[in-house]
Amino acid sequence: MAFRWLVLVGCSAPAVWLAWQWFFGDLGAVPGEAVVHFTGKTGLTLLLITIAFSPAFRFTGWIGFMAARRQIGLWAFFWLVAHMLAWMGLDQYWDWPWIRREMIELPYIRYGAAGLALLVPLALTSFRRVQKAMGYRAWHWLHRLIYLSAALGIVHFWVLTRADYLLPGLFAGAWAALSLFRILDGVMQCRRERGQNS
Repeated sequence: MAFRWLVLVGCSAPAVWLAWQWFFGDLGAVPGEAVVHFTGKTGLTLLLITIAFSPAFRFTGWIGFMAARRQIGLWAFFWLVAHMLAWMGLDQYWDWPWIRREMIELPYIRYGAAGLALLVPLALTSFRRVQKAMGYRAWHWLHRLIYLSAALGIVHFWVLTRADYLLPGLFAGAWAALSLFRILDGVMQCRRERGQNS
C-alpha cells in the first residue's frame, strides 16, 4: 500500500511542477511547446517503467512491483493523452482541418497517434473484472501490445528529434533490453512447461 502511495505521488508530482512552471512563466519562450514535450517524455518514461516492473518482479520476487504495475500503466496513459491534447490545443489551437492535415503529412504524428491508440484497449481492460471476464491468457496476450505502443512512441520521438539523440537513444536502448528480457523469459518459461509435461 505504501508503494502505491509513492507511485501516486511520483506520477502526479510532474503535473504540480508543470503547473508551477507555467504559472511563473518558466517554460521558456514557447511554453505550449514545452508542455507538449514534457508530457510526451513523462508518458513515455512511465510506459517503459510499466514494462520494467515485470523483470523487476522476476529478479526480486517482490509483489509490490506487480501490484503497482496497473497504476503506473494508467498514469502513463494519462500523460500520453495529455501529450496529445496539449499538442492539439496548445500547438494546433484545435484547428481540426490542420490537425488532420498534419496527421496525414507528418509520419511522426502517425507513429505517435498509433502508439496511443494501442494503449486504449489496454487501459479499458486494465481492471480485474475485465481480466477475469476475458481470461488470463487472452488478457495477457492483449497487453503485450504495450511493447509495440512503446516502440511507436520511441520512433515518434526519434523522428521528431533534430539534434540531440541522447534521450531517444536511451529510450530505445531501454526498450530493446526489456523486449529481449521478455523474449528470453518466455522461451525459458516454455521450456519449463515442456519439462513438467514430459
